[in-house]
Amino acid sequence: MTGRSRFTQGHSLAFKVFAATLPVVVAAVLATQLVVGWMNYSAQLEALTARAQLIATLTAQAISRPLWNLDKAVYRAQVSAVESDASFLMARVLDDTGQVAFQHGDDPAEGSPVIRARYPIPDPSGPGKIGEFELVLSKAELDASARRLIGIGAAAILALLLVTFATIHLATRRLIVAPLTALLDAMAKVECKNWTEVEWSSGDELGQVAAAFNRMVDGLRSGDEAKRLLKELEIAQAKLIENNAALEKASRLVLDSIGYARKIQDGLLPDAASLDGVVAKFQVRWEPLHQVGGDYYWLHPFGRKALILLADCTGHGVPGAFMTVVVATAMDRILMEGGDLLPAAILERLDKVVRERLRQDRPDGTSDDGLDAAICLWDGDERRLTFAGANMPIVVSVQGKPKVIKGSRRSLGYRTGGARDAFVDQAFQVEPDTTVYMFTDGMTDHVGGSPPRLFGRRRLVELIAESQTLPLSRQLDRIDETLSTYRGGQNRRDDMAIIAFRPY
Repeated sequence: MTGRSRFTQGHSLAFKVFAATLPVVVAAVLATQLVVGWMNYSAQLEALTARAQLIATLTAQAISRPLWNLDKAVYRAQVSAVESDASFLMARVLDDTGQVAFQHGDDPAEGSPVIRARYPIPDPSGPGKIGEFELVLSKAELDASARRLIGIGAAAILALLLVTFATIHLATRRLIVAPLTALLDAMAKVECKNWTEVEWSSGDELGQVAAAFNRMVDGLRSGDEAKRLLKELEIAQAKLIENNAALEKASRLVLDSIGYARKIQDGLLPDAASLDGVVAKFQVRWEPLHQVGGDYYWLHPFGRKALILLADCTGHGVPGAFMTVVVATAMDRILMEGGDLLPAAILERLDKVVRERLRQDRPDGTSDDGLDAAICLWDGDERRLTFAGANMPIVVSVQGKPKVIKGSRRSLGYRTGGARDAFVDQAFQVEPDTTVYMFTDGMTDHVGGSPPRLFGRRRLVELIAESQTLPLSRQLDRIDETLSTYRGGQNRRDDMAIIAFRPY
């Protein structure tokens, strides 16, 4: 006699059925809970790790220049800013020898549940690094949440087993034991020549009883199959709900990270007030397509002169934002190196720095990214404006009559492309009541109308001409309103940036 036979010997039929089905139910429920719990924990841990790496990457990029310049007030403030993350424990800056240059927060004890992310701090003056930025986030809350889920799962399994036992017990007594008892009674009465009909359908004697019994078994089997399928459906639905919740949480984490990246990119943009006293009026509108973007502007006043740059980098969103960081650090490097500050020369130097940073000048480089740009140099003493463009024009309006001034048909960066023409400075004396407009192609590439077509540069120039009597801020408002109306139900397709300024 086997072990299972000895265990069930002497027990009721309901108990034997329960003993046979219990291991299957326990195994199925336990396996499902373990798989769902592990998937949920893995998804949350991956999202927390990705967030830590993104924060470390962006912070390292942001403090590169302040750290190089030993600007403690700036890079300490930027490192301290990561404390706003709910899981923050410690952040520190290591120099190129591995020594701690600055630390914010306490290093957690050995064995603490943490996630560490390190990212090299790039050297602003060239390839290589000047140190590393290390970020430590706590995953204690994540582990506590996993333990809570394990406890809830254990309670659910216990409740399910109790319900299963009661259900099986009642079903067995009603659907198996009672019919068999009635069948045995009927058989005993038949043996005594007492022909008694049973309570279910019957035909002629044992054949009809056997057929009725078989139909009962088939019905039981059908009922059990329906219950199993319904249970699987409930488990699948619960799993789908949990997966959706995990995806929503991961999506929120990504959006929060991008929102933090928006703050960093906002911090990279120059203050328009820096041109006060150098140009008479200045207005700018910068509207990324997805919180962060690839459009970027750069301002640098020196004496009675001012350099104004507008760039449209490859792509939009996070990839475009990374390109703007490259442009920002490149312009800072060009400014530090000094030399010729005429627009055409700056574009040539910017092209060289971008290609070096993206390793496009090396055989092993893989990046084929770049940017279009326009640079204006305003000389207030001589009232002269000098312009050079890399595949980007400007519009100059003199006494209400706008005119398009095209740049060179050449972009900055990129590994592939045609001939690389030289950039050319275009200088002219600025008359009174002159307004200069610089804009990226996101201002002209709006689709609308019927049939759908691009808004185009011609319509934008006509709109500028019609708005000349308005203040600069109202002109840009009107351009936004007109583009929104033109699109109708269509979505924007690119980042948007436009600068308007009156030299004097």
